Amino acid sequence: MIRRLAKLFFQLLILVGFLLLLVVAISWLRAAWVEGKTVQQAAPISGRWLRADDVEMYVQEFGDPKATPLLLTHGTGAWSGIWDQNVQAMASAGYRVVAVDLPPFGFSTRPASRDYSRPAQARRIAGLIDSLQLGPVTLLGHSYGGGPAAEAAMLAPDKVRQLILLDAAIGLLEKPEAADDGLTTKLLGVSAFRTAMVTTLFTQPMFSEFWLRQFVARKEVVTASRTAIYQQPFAVNNFSAGLGDWAAQFASEHGQSLSETPAGFRKLGMPLTLVWGEKDTITLPSQAKALQVLTQNARLVLLPGVGHIPQIEDPALFNLEIQKILKQK
Repeated sequence: MIRRLAKLFFQLLILVGFLLLLVVAISWLRAAWVEGKTVQQAAPISGRWLRADDVEMYVQEFGDPKATPLLLTHGTGAWSGIWDQNVQAMASAGYRVVAVDLPPFGFSTRPASRDYSRPAQARRIAGLIDSLQLGPVTLLGHSYGGGPAAEAAMLAPDKVRQLILLDAAIGLLEKPEAADDGLTTKLLGVSAFRTAMVTTLFTQPMFSEFWLRQFVARKEVVTASRTAIYQQPFAVNNFSAGLGDWAAQFASEHGQSLSETPAGFRKLGMPLTLVWGEKDTITLPSQAKALQVLTQNARLVLLPGVGHIPQIEDPALFNLEIQKILKQK
């Protein structure tokens, strides 16, 4: 009986391993088939590309071209298109809204250096502000995009008149940590592995709704049409490989940027507003309160009933609160 059970267990392991390999192979083939368009072929015609340091950054613009500029940076897995329910409300507050795609997300070109560090992204934001020739801007950074936004405000304070952080993933550290040489970091260092992981788990359309639901408190907002917006960049050439390159670097960053330090926020000169979903389980409201303590003039706005992506969970509430903030100038 023991031999039979052992044999059955071994056969099940082989079957599970075979099925996993099959899923990986199918996902890889799907990516190779689908990810064939240039950014110019895949992007909505409503946007344009502008030089931003070492990349051509895709932007979409709304509102009066002569109005005060407002730059929007998005979170992980997102792009400029996810602000579709918010940009008109922002424009009506008297702003020229510029929603950007941070590489490797969306339709911006990818840097030859494959450098997606927070300082590199901050230099791209600063470069974009120069290309827009708009002078100091109001900069709003959401989730992952909050880190580069804060870094840009610290590295180029003359280019940012006001900073708004929306459920920002800052990762405050009292001091830089040693590099993580764990198994995950080592595996992500292998290009073929990380690309296979991304194509199987993250750019596989059948999992898109599942992942999006993990970031929101109001699960009902994750509809097929909303998910389709997040999936639009999946058609870009080698999109999964680009995300893999980003993930490898993101996983190994440990307090090497100014915006991860309390000192960076203590020295922040421009007005800072923190907007946070009260039910955010990704970047907890306690992180917003910690940031508020570090800066003397920071204002904290907690949004009830929503989680990590307030702009899609309750657009009416978010738009109302963001309009109040923007009109205060």
